[in-house]
Amino acid sequence: MPDSCNTDIFSQSLDNHSWLRRFYHYFSDNLLLKNKILKREIAICSKRKTKVQHVFYPGFGIGQLLTLFYNKQKYNVFAIDCNPSFVSKSTTFLQSESVKNIYCKTENVTTYVKPESFDLSLCVNLLNYIENDVEVLQNFYTNLKSPGVLVLFNSSNYADQRDTKLSTGIYKDNTYRLGYSLVEIKSKLKQAGFAKVKARYVYGFPGVLSWKLTTGWPSYVIKKSSLFFAFLPLYVVLAIVPVFVLNLLDIGFPHTKGKCIVVKAFK
Repeated sequence: MPDSCNTDIFSQSLDNHSWLRRFYHYFSDNLLLKNKILKREIAICSKRKTKVQHVFYPGFGIGQLLTLFYNKQKYNVFAIDCNPSFVSKSTTFLQSESVKNIYCKTENVTTYVKPESFDLSLCVNLLNYIENDVEVLQNFYTNLKSPGVLVLFNSSNYADQRDTKLSTGIYKDNTYRLGYSLVEIKSKLKQAGFAKVKARYVYGFPGVLSWKLTTGWPSYVIKKSSLFFAFLPLYVVLAIVPVFVLNLLDIGFPHTKGKCIVVKAFK
C-alpha cells in the first residue's frame, strides 16, 4: 500500500498550530457531510450492542474522524496508520485534549490481523490505495467479532479523477482504482466472507456542493495564500446555514447516482 505521507499546506498548518487543529476537528465534526454520514451509520450500528465496543480504524490520517469517538465511554478505539508522523502528532494532540479512549499505533492495514477482536471497523477512503482489496477486506472480516460490522466509505464508480478529492482528502499517492459500483463492492465484501451487505450512493448534487463549500473552495484558497486562515472563522459562519441544508438534503434522500458510497457489511 502506498505511504500516506504526502501532505499539503493545510495539514502542515494543523501540525504547527494546535488551536487550528482543534478548530478543524470541531468544524469537521459539525459541518462535513462525510462526518455526518459516518456518525449516523456508527450510531445505528452501535445499537446492536449495549456493552463497550472495540473499534478498529485503520488509515486515520490527520485524525479528523477520531472526533466521533472523543471520550465516549461506549467506545474503545484502536487507530492505525502506516505514517509514523500522523500517529505521533495525533497521539500528542489526543493527550493534550485528555482523550483516553483512543490509542494510535503505526501499523499497516494490509498485514494487521488480530482475529475476533473488534465489534466495529471503519474503512474510510482507504481501498483505492490498496491493490489487493479483497485480501484486506478478508482481514477486516477476520478481525471482527461475531456479530460485528464494517462501515465503509469510498469514492464510487461515478467519480472521475477530479472527484476522487471527495474521498482522498490530503493524500496524493497514486491510486489503484477510482471507485466502486454498488454491485462490485457488494460482490467483493461477500467474497471476503460477509454474509449481509447494505450499500448506497451518497454525495449526489447537494453533497458535492456541500463539499465544495466546506472543503474544495477553502482548500484551493488556502493553497494560494495561508492568509485565508485569518478569515476562516468568518467564512465558516457564513457557510453554516447553506451547508446544513445541503447535508440534510443529501442524507435525507436516496440517490440513484453519487460520487461516493457508504456500506455496512455484517459478520
